[in-house]
Amino acid sequence: MYTIKQAAELTGVPSATLRAWERRYPLPAPHRSPGGYRLYDDAALSRVRLMDRLVKAGWTPRNAAAMALHDSADVSSLPSPTEFVEAVAAGLAPGRREAVLAARFQAAPLPVVIEQWLMPMLHELGLAWSCGRVTVWQEHAVAAAVLRQLHVAFESAPVPTGPLVLTGLPSGSHHEVGLAAFNVLARMAGLGVAYLGADLPEDAWVGAVEEHPPAAVVIAVPTADDVAGARRCLLALHDLGGADAPLLLAGGGSQDAVADLARPLGHSVSAAAETLRHDLGARTAGRLA
Repeated sequence: MYTIKQAAELTGVPSATLRAWERRYPLPAPHRSPGGYRLYDDAALSRVRLMDRLVKAGWTPRNAAAMALHDSADVSSLPSPTEFVEAVAAGLAPGRREAVLAARFQAAPLPVVIEQWLMPMLHELGLAWSCGRVTVWQEHAVAAAVLRQLHVAFESAPVPTGPLVLTGLPSGSHHEVGLAAFNVLARMAGLGVAYLGADLPEDAWVGAVEEHPPAAVVIAVPTADDVAGARRCLLALHDLGGADAPLLLAGGGSQDAVADLARPLGHSVSAAAETLRHDLGARTAGRLA
């Protein structure tokens, strides 16, 4: 059992908010000590975390509370990547979809969730779309819901103190989710990530690098269709040159197709974020030596 102060520290939800939620909604339904003090068990903390994620993703507190009470199952009952995609294909309701994603994102440390659940789920989703089991709108709806969760995670990460890293997608590329996951983990690793957006033409990349010189640039190349645009962007950045030119790196499913212009980060987003942090630290140390 946890006191309200401990519950606030463990969930990140202020004590005043916990008291307000208890008054207005049947959540988090704490126990009471013989002296009348609020006591929270692990199930109550799980409901609080889920409600908090839903509210940050744009839900009204009342609807978030109702969903948290209904969907505060333990981790073992949450769907696997394949089960989730099968449920989407079968017509998973939007509210349930959002609640499952929110529960998944708070069920384990974020690097574990992203590496072991989110990325495999996205792969399964892409396969289901390619063979027609999932429609375009279903795939887009899942991607939008995932991006909302990743935005919450990005904004909740500690303020970074490390070097600036510009990330984005080249002209014509719109598959943002994988890069968004990398952005979250890179920020958690202490890097000053600035996401420039999708479908960014080469002159915009050059302008951003010139105005805000970064330590590194990460361009995502999700599919073979994105290679030509990525190559144009990387060639334009290569033309900048100079002793302080940023490291040029590529991620995504087709990153190896631009390996002559940008160093591939590999296909593990958590490993990529840690490797970039290490490399930029070593580069800085080398310049100071």
